[in-house]
Amino acid sequence: MDGIPIPWHENRSKKSKKYEEKEADQAAHAGSRVHPDESGEAGGDERTLDEEFGSRDKYNKFTDPNYWGPVLRPYVLFANLNQRICENEYFNNWIIFCIILAGALVGVQTYEGMDEDPAVLALDMIILVFFAAECVFKIFAEGVAIWRFWFGKEWAWNNFDFFIVLACIPGLLSLGKQVVVLRLLRLMRLAKVFRKIPQLQMIVMGLVGGMKSISYIVLLLCMVFYLYAILGIMMFADNDPFHWGTLPLAMMTLFRASTLEDWTDVMYFNIYGCDQYKSGGGINYCDVATDDCSHLLPDEVDADGNNVYLLDCSVPELNYIGADNCTKAILDGDVDDQGRAIRHVYNHLNLTIYNSDVLCVNPSTSMYGAPIFYISFIVVSALVMLSLFVGAVTMAMADSMEGMKRDQEEKDKIRRLEKGRKAAEDLRKTGSIRNSYSNINEIEEDEPEEVLTGKMARERARMKTLLMAAWDGSEVDPNAQDEVPFEGWKKSYAELSRLMEKLTEASWFQNFVTFVIMMAGAQVGFQTYEEEDIKHRDALEAIDFVISTIFTVEVVFKLIAQEFEPWLFFRSGWNRFDFALVVGGYLPLGFDLKMLRLLRLLRVLKLVNKLPQLQVIITALMMGVSSIGYIGVILCIFFYFFAIIGMIFFAQNDPWHFGSLHMTMLTLFRASTLEDWTDIMYINTYGCQIFGYSDTMNEALNGAGCGSAKALGKGQLARSVIWRGSPMSSLYFLVFVMIGALVLLTLFVGVVTTSMEEATEDMKEALAIEAEVQKVAEEENIPQEQVEMYRVVFGILDLDGGGSIEEDELKIGLDAIGRKPTDAELKKMLLEVDESGDGEVDFAEFLQFMMVVKRAQTKRRSQANLEIDGLELDALEEEE
Repeated sequence: MDGIPIPWHENRSKKSKKYEEKEADQAAHAGSRVHPDESGEAGGDERTLDEEFGSRDKYNKFTDPNYWGPVLRPYVLFANLNQRICENEYFNNWIIFCIILAGALVGVQTYEGMDEDPAVLALDMIILVFFAAECVFKIFAEGVAIWRFWFGKEWAWNNFDFFIVLACIPGLLSLGKQVVVLRLLRLMRLAKVFRKIPQLQMIVMGLVGGMKSISYIVLLLCMVFYLYAILGIMMFADNDPFHWGTLPLAMMTLFRASTLEDWTDVMYFNIYGCDQYKSGGGINYCDVATDDCSHLLPDEVDADGNNVYLLDCSVPELNYIGADNCTKAILDGDVDDQGRAIRHVYNHLNLTIYNSDVLCVNPSTSMYGAPIFYISFIVVSALVMLSLFVGAVTMAMADSMEGMKRDQEEKDKIRRLEKGRKAAEDLRKTGSIRNSYSNINEIEEDEPEEVLTGKMARERARMKTLLMAAWDGSEVDPNAQDEVPFEGWKKSYAELSRLMEKLTEASWFQNFVTFVIMMAGAQVGFQTYEEEDIKHRDALEAIDFVISTIFTVEVVFKLIAQEFEPWLFFRSGWNRFDFALVVGGYLPLGFDLKMLRLLRLLRVLKLVNKLPQLQVIITALMMGVSSIGYIGVILCIFFYFFAIIGMIFFAQNDPWHFGSLHMTMLTLFRASTLEDWTDIMYINTYGCQIFGYSDTMNEALNGAGCGSAKALGKGQLARSVIWRGSPMSSLYFLVFVMIGALVLLTLFVGVVTTSMEEATEDMKEALAIEAEVQKVAEEENIPQEQVEMYRVVFGILDLDGGGSIEEDELKIGLDAIGRKPTDAELKKMLLEVDESGDGEVDFAEFLQFMMVVKRAQTKRRSQANLEIDGLELDALEEEE
């Protein structure tokens, strides 16, 4: 399309003001040619199509109705409507839901009979209609330039969506079963929502950021593998043809060893020889010199020199479904030119395999060479180079986390600040408590007295009073209580509530409850034994009753402590949990609540804050929980994708591992943990008749085992797959293990490591601040009670909960109590204490700040007192 001119519109009066501004900005920054301006200076009167594509993100004249004449303007307005639909949040969320549902339907259709189920087909067609409608909306949204749907800024996703819609239309494209794969690929569009979830974006950015380093690691590993493979073939090929018979086998064996999967079995084969160490790693070597290996030896050689393996039909032999092997082979067409039943034995070069038995022809030992070979390879590849995967992903995630963390902290700060503004507004509307704080100066006498009856309202008033006292430089006891604004029985109950509050918050009471919790856990453990095994069953039941009573009393005390607002008790998640346990223990339910009572042990975690190092670990785990959840989402999508592909290629041959979607997902999870993953690969590399399937496995499948009609009916592959395997097997498992086990699972390490580092830094910072607080308290001679008062005040002013106070937060908090210092005064006082110069004040700096405020208030009062004394002296002199 290069060189196709697009003449500019001559009627400039129809262009909007916004267009003129955007066009001028484009000319200034991009150097593009623009049409003659108002003064008639020409900058070029034509643009090419490529130039239009380059400027699309700055201004889109094709969707501007003011640009076009009356003929096209209605169409452009219609295009704008389509654009608003495409940009609508509800529409995008619905499309995402359809994407997830379409992927789920692919899995549902893998089950027997569901691919032809009318309801599933109807739902699939409905989803296709929505996908087609999305494409239509996006095409019309481009306005006059509809070609930009295929060649514009989002050309890749748009072409992908368009092809998927065409591929899924019945009868339009002859893709057969591959439509399942194409429909599944639409799940990849979920990547669009990654940027909407900061944690998920952080993980993906870490993964993508580490790919470059990972590619270099893979290249280095390939070089090491190649060198060791050549050396291994030279040393072990004759003795161990299964692992070292060819270069591809040797490379796969080394990759297996680098994942530490049964590598010792491979080593022992070559230390002792295949005639001495015969079984391990899923195979059994048969020594041709000492063992009966007739089932591995050819019965004859045909005219072309090919080995022929025949079934012995002289003695009937039943298979796992009770059918005669010879009869079944003849019925299945497994016969030679003479009509004799044959056995399918894998025979290539010096490697012969049948039913997991491998022929050992040239055994040899390597008592010193093999250990040196394998140990050196494991150290170099598994313990050093594969460890680089962890480092590459972790470092990339740490780098990407910094930017993502800043963005997320800014968003969280805005959210918390807005919440803090509302709290400050509630504080502004709350009256101050005067009965207990009569020493507070500068309280306006004409301010109306407010009667505070609710506990929450009185708590806000106490906080406001503390803030006013701190700013005014007054000495206030933060633990002082206001007078009870009730009479009669209400006053007595309120006083009881305060007593219950002090009791439940006392350290000895909490330690006692913790001890009872541990006793309850032990009690549940004892109750798991049979009744006849416990001699003192009555005593244990009595202890259980006492424990239940203590838990009940604790909940009742805490409810009473809330005074006349018992619903405040349920603000705490632990309180709700305790209440559910206590109430559930008295309900006549049909299940045992001892397990729920055992969960109460989790409350011991509340003591974590007394152990700083343990607190770091718990904090790191809690910080990483959400990210770990997102990693789980990524893994599920990855597993699901590979599960569908695996069923397409391997379900016929390997019904045990790939027979159904849920078993395939379980198989892939097993492979991702590197647990005997090579056994699954070899089954599908050689075929279930050649490797891996035992009679036990076949019998457990209830007639759907290896080579059965039920298993072979699950796909369109030829029956020969059960003795020839799939050429995709090695590549499939190589890619899956590389990405699923060595990369994606590494993200768990990266998230926990990064969270651990953050938690450690936060803990160090908190300890440093606390040390500075004690230093300031000693230098300024501040009693500990006053330090705690200022700590409460600091929490009031820290509106966003970020652990520091900024100038805006301080102004909002002071405005809530009617104190309005000028910006110059506030900045001057903050500069005196902001040692870091970051514009934020931590608690240690805040303590210094309050001392500055206190000295300023004291100085102001002294000056005021001196002025008053002077005025009084002047008045006395005048009287005299």
